[in-house]
Amino acid sequence: MRIIKTFEDGWDCCPELKEVVETIESLDTYKYEINNCVRLTELDSMVTEMKDVLEEALSQLEDINTNKEFETVIDND
Repeated sequence: MRIIKTFEDGWDCCPELKEVVETIESLDTYKYEINNCVRLTELDSMVTEMKDVLEEALSQLEDINTNKEFETVIDND
């Protein structure tokens, strides 16, 4: 495992992870529609789009190198 020192205390040190979250967040409209009993989108369209987005997110996750560990460096200057 490779340790990477960073001044970031969050996940900004791994921008690929943020891209995955952005992909998943594209489903927020459907999430709202489902959770708030609002039926605007055709079921087949919604399911197809959700599958596509989740497959894209899984593909993005596969591309992330998990052999890294991030260590936050505290700058005392």
